[in-house]
Amino acid sequence: MEQKHGIKGILFNFSGTLDTEGREWFDLIWQEYRDIHIPVSKSDYLCAHGYAEEQIVEKRLIKPGFNLYQMLHTKLSLQIKYLIDNGLLSDNGCTQKYPQQLAVLCYNIAIMYVRKNEKILERLAKRYRLGIVNQSYGNLPSMLVDFGLTPYFTDVIESSAVNLDKPDLKIFRLSVDALHLAPEETLCVSNSINNDLLPAKEIGCQTAWLNLRPVTAAAKRMYNYHITSLTDLNQLLS
Repeated sequence: MEQKHGIKGILFNFSGTLDTEGREWFDLIWQEYRDIHIPVSKSDYLCAHGYAEEQIVEKRLIKPGFNLYQMLHTKLSLQIKYLIDNGLLSDNGCTQKYPQQLAVLCYNIAIMYVRKNEKILERLAKRYRLGIVNQSYGNLPSMLVDFGLTPYFTDVIESSAVNLDKPDLKIFRLSVDALHLAPEETLCVSNSINNDLLPAKEIGCQTAWLNLRPVTAAAKRMYNYHITSLTDLNQLLS
């Protein structure tokens, strides 16, 4: 049966949407740096972040079987290594524990949001085809298994698996086709306007921006709906 707005399927971004409900991982990790009082500046953290991403991509350090904790631990170990190697942190027993400490904190935050959002996904999956389109390293299926989310999704499209990067329109067309729906029957839900909502809208999808911050008039023209929590989807689609 056709639902309100003609929507028959929902295409989610995962990272920053389902696992943090709108919080960027870059900012979330930086907040945890501050909370446990790692004595580096944000600009130093930015450099460490960039170094870690380069190493992960160049050396393919994230394995397909990694869950989110393992992925975070790999990334954070590289960040702390960069900070130590560049004399921005001392090399001692305390700093050597930072990667595990940060990874546990961040993983627990993700679990909190995932458990909350799982209830929403369970309800939505009874009425809509659900899919994921994600920019990731090839381990998203393992992350979904670890979180217990696999049963809710008809299909999962991962950038590394299809050799396409966001915001390429092709990855969104591929994701919509995987749901066996037309773009206008598909709602794309994400915390990222540029990487997800604009390309999804360009191919004809309806879009919902998950955003906790104040919305400018210019931003309002870039999406169809605004939500501050995934629970808002129930009201939007009811």
